[in-house]
Amino acid sequence: MPIPQKAIVIHSPASGKSSRLAEATNGLRTAGLEIVETFPISALDKLPPQGRCWQERGIDLVVAAGGDGLIGGVTSHIVSSSLPMGILPLGTANDVARTVGIPMDIPKAVAVIASGKAMSMDIGIAEPAEQEPHHLADSNPTNADHPHSYFVHALTIGLNVKFAKFATDKKMRKKFGNLTYAAAVARALQSYTPIDVELRFEGLALYEHEVNGKPIGKPKVLDKPITIHSKIAQVAIVNSPVFWGALEATVPGVDLNDRLLDIVVIEDNRLEHLIFKILRFFGRRNAQKANPERWYAQFPELLAAERTNIAGIHHVQAQGIIIYAKDKRTDVTLDGEVRGVTPMHAHVANERLKIIVPA
Repeated sequence: MPIPQKAIVIHSPASGKSSRLAEATNGLRTAGLEIVETFPISALDKLPPQGRCWQERGIDLVVAAGGDGLIGGVTSHIVSSSLPMGILPLGTANDVARTVGIPMDIPKAVAVIASGKAMSMDIGIAEPAEQEPHHLADSNPTNADHPHSYFVHALTIGLNVKFAKFATDKKMRKKFGNLTYAAAVARALQSYTPIDVELRFEGLALYEHEVNGKPIGKPKVLDKPITIHSKIAQVAIVNSPVFWGALEATVPGVDLNDRLLDIVVIEDNRLEHLIFKILRFFGRRNAQKANPERWYAQFPELLAAERTNIAGIHHVQAQGIIIYAKDKRTDVTLDGEVRGVTPMHAHVANERLKIIVPA
């Protein structure tokens, strides 16, 4: 890919490696890019998508300098244009960057932006949702003025939402520094409470063939929606498979170009059992068919869709899902930031995201 001549850099001052922004932008200039403008993601709050405006100004490339939340926010501005995104992994986890092979070393990431190739990938769309995150002080957030937003990594309710609130709290970041994520995990587990949900799967993918217990081949997609009720610890709508930063835990079987979302439902359980099962789930290398058990007696349609054999954790694929929390409106994270509340409709976006990846 020829080196783009003009680029803008959008950054997050709260990112874990934001102190290296100047080093990174200088590296881009040295590599031959003209940095037209550098500004924080907060400058885009309340603005409509800016991608086409940037194109009209002659911009060739948008560089997201931060973590997963920043990538999700920038995506909402560029998917309606043909602008590609370069990634400088200045966040703490950088799960999207790890998924597409962006090096964590800043000079090497700069080299990818300068000489890599454009790759298109599926993204999810959440309706309704906000482009900018809520702050912890916000109460009863509403989505009335925000018809939709996009997510590149994952949309979640449950445990991960509490983790995200703690992990992005400025006081916790100041107190714990590099240990903020570990402290946030501990706080989220201490405050764990299950959620009663109704999940409505749209275009559920059924795997009719398997080899050695593993689903194979292209799935059959159901025309009719399937609705279930469950008490859950977490629901994650996964678009890119890497989690937990440097640990690179991976959801097996996720494809960036299959026009399906991977949905992981973790049922309520005792805390020690939850932790053990989650570690087992992320420790697998392949999707696995489940054996019939109590959950499938209640929801027999899901057995052919199941991609894990761990009781109490369910992994299915679908074109979309609607999440209702039965007791109250529940916060939802998009790419690790609280940007909406239930009820939430998530589905594969018609648009696709172009990212510069290693050649």
